[in-house]
Amino acid sequence: MLLNKRKVFKYILIITLILLIIVLVFRNLPRHRPAPQITSDFSIKSYQVQVGENFSKLLKRAQIPLFLADQLIKLLSQSKFNFYAISPTDTLKVYYQNDSLIKIQYIKNSFTIYNFDIDSNDIKYSMLYKVLNRQTELVKGEISSSLYESMLKIGEKPTLIANFADILSWDIDFFTETHNQDSFFVLVEKIYEEDNFINYGRIYAVRYKGKIGDICGYYYKDPNGNQDYYDNKGQSLRKAFLKAPLRYSHISSTFSRGRYHPILKIVRPHRGIDYVAPAGTPVSAIGAGTITYVGWKGGYGRLVEISHGNRFKSRYGHLRAFGKGIRSGQRVAQGQIIGYVGSTGLATGPHLHFELVQNGSWVNPLKIIPPRAEPVKPQFVNQYLIHKDSLYKKMNSY
Repeated sequence: MLLNKRKVFKYILIITLILLIIVLVFRNLPRHRPAPQITSDFSIKSYQVQVGENFSKLLKRAQIPLFLADQLIKLLSQSKFNFYAISPTDTLKVYYQNDSLIKIQYIKNSFTIYNFDIDSNDIKYSMLYKVLNRQTELVKGEISSSLYESMLKIGEKPTLIANFADILSWDIDFFTETHNQDSFFVLVEKIYEEDNFINYGRIYAVRYKGKIGDICGYYYKDPNGNQDYYDNKGQSLRKAFLKAPLRYSHISSTFSRGRYHPILKIVRPHRGIDYVAPAGTPVSAIGAGTITYVGWKGGYGRLVEISHGNRFKSRYGHLRAFGKGIRSGQRVAQGQIIGYVGSTGLATGPHLHFELVQNGSWVNPLKIIPPRAEPVKPQFVNQYLIHKDSLYKKMNSY
């Protein structure tokens, strides 16, 4: 019995050794393995130009290596690229393959692409132009609520609305003087890439017809290079002063020789206009001039005073804050933001107290008719009238 057990143990041991040898042999045999997969990791990063950002800062934000950034700037300088004309409508695109930078594109206003192909740190520069179709069209419609909503409703973009309003802003306050069923017309160039709308070009003519009147404007550039929008007689649509210094909801107090003051509880002159508007509403200079006062001034609270150099001064009171960089002695342009609506000083709520002083005396801003900018020069009037008539006929032909 003992002998049989020894034989069994011997056989088991032999079988185990054979299996071990087989495992070791197969383990060392060459095996077919699939070839390693080479992945191609392709990516694009886009960087929209930020307000106030220059080209160098844009490249730095996009993490472009310094030596490549220097080459890009050098190539663009040689192509007479205008570094001062970059805007928030421009985009920088950076292309990567397997974490290596292979291409950089600077897309300028959707029309022109500055293309840089990068190979082993060598840059090849080229210009790409989109094929654009430009055509002059007439945009027209009626006011149903506001100019903004009415133009959006017929498919136009905020850019056109703003430009149209800017051209007529000296004659019409589009926040208070529009009425339902007033009509508007804009003869404008539209730019397409194939059938896709890209942007607006030049506005050639505008017209607004309603309770406020029938106001027209035509773009004209004379042989000397002077350009502007003019009315039917060649007078500039621009005036020395804007119609209002801000976008407001209503006028709470008008110019008066005697008004009961809600805080002081006395009757005294109200030498300006109170425009009610939400706190923080931007306040603009009604005309170009020099700032003569910035600071706190009694019941006015925070006040800005501007001398316009033509016997006029304008004053803006109860401001919550002053505009960026606004200080005494600074020149400001018409429409430049000088502050923001607040309720500082003797004010019952957020509003702008606006005053206009002429030759040292307060005047009612709503009754002042400011002078217009330069009209068409006399030697070009006949040429302008022919040009104006052709635009008028073109508007009617649509």
